[in-house]
Amino acid sequence: MRKLLPLIAMLFAACATARTQSLARRIDAIRHRPQLAGAIWGIDVVDDSGRTIYARHETTLLVPASNRKLFAAATVASCEGLDRQIATELWRDGDDLVIRGGGDPSLGGRWAFDRDAVFAPFVAALRQRGIAEVRDVIADVSLFDRVTIPSTWKVGNLGSDYAVPTDALAYNENVVGIVADHCATPVVITDPSFVPATANVLCGGGEPTVRSDAANAITMTGSMPEHFQTLAGIADPALPGQERIAVIDSPPLWQLLSVVLKPSQNLYAEMLFKGLSAGAQPASYEASEDIERRFLTSEAGVPNSDFRFVDGCGLSPDDLVTPRAIVALLRWMNEPSRRATWWMLLAHPGEEGTLRRRLLPFADRMRGKTGSISGVNALSGIMNMPDGTHRYFSIIINHNAGDSSDALKAIDAIVSEIAK
Repeated sequence: MRKLLPLIAMLFAACATARTQSLARRIDAIRHRPQLAGAIWGIDVVDDSGRTIYARHETTLLVPASNRKLFAAATVASCEGLDRQIATELWRDGDDLVIRGGGDPSLGGRWAFDRDAVFAPFVAALRQRGIAEVRDVIADVSLFDRVTIPSTWKVGNLGSDYAVPTDALAYNENVVGIVADHCATPVVITDPSFVPATANVLCGGGEPTVRSDAANAITMTGSMPEHFQTLAGIADPALPGQERIAVIDSPPLWQLLSVVLKPSQNLYAEMLFKGLSAGAQPASYEASEDIERRFLTSEAGVPNSDFRFVDGCGLSPDDLVTPRAIVALLRWMNEPSRRATWWMLLAHPGEEGTLRRRLLPFADRMRGKTGSISGVNALSGIMNMPDGTHRYFSIIINHNAGDSSDALKAIDAIVSEIAK
């Protein structure tokens, strides 16, 4: 029997090698579809032990699109804690009101709040103090620096609802209908700190009012347009005459991160990422990138040379990462102590999000993250195998001059092969 054991082991190894070779042939056949001729592929597929099942340009730095959000989300979760809430504060400064931003991307947003009632706690707190009249409303965005648009974003993307400015205050993902005297026009806000101060303001009856509903309006007596101001820095709140009146807390970070990863909301990713460095005011992209790099290399096991990120969401074509780095992060996420959390936060087929119409047969077996910008399509994820093990994969296509639908079909076909 002892003599047979090495032979049995050799037979198992030979079968595993044959299966791997067969999978490689099937993936190569998909990769060579004529519709994708000329595109650059990066693919890495490994199992629980780290054994490579398939690899193609797995160490090549490629543009990841929204696969970049995986790294931002993991860093925020690890460094901030999943239960943390972000505060937006209302202060009284003499006859003025100050709305102090804490970096909450969900304020008045469709993903977390009833935007029509978001400021009700502020109005209620004013009423409790008998305040029915104020002079001006000031937005304090001093928590973040003044770089509200990453310099590497393409000019052609600016002005769209997925490329809005990032600041310490936001309202309705910075895409709102501003109510004027006779019309309501949806616009992309170019000065996001201006929005919370104006969101519940109606110009009616000649007197501007701060309101959550008509019955509880707070009248403003200052002169337009001086009602609404932005401060990049505000006086010490401990100074005489300044009083914190109320706080609106965001949902917990795990809920905000689910919006980053499932519907792939860019502003959420940008604000949460930049907020990583809020402890050393003002928060900046550079400081947050340093925090992220330390976490990824020291805790998540991602090689230092395998990534370069210049924003939080992946909209920049200057973001670069290797498929190998994404797989390393997915393996970190799927460790037993973290598995339940990330299986809850990542997108899955059939669910509301970017995978809602894709890979439906694997709804119970797969979690992942998509990514798409011009010429780029990506999908990375974790696949439960029938034997209880897992496969981790990252598939990135760059320089695709053809139809992105062909790229998505090819990626999904490869995932289907990985799942076998």
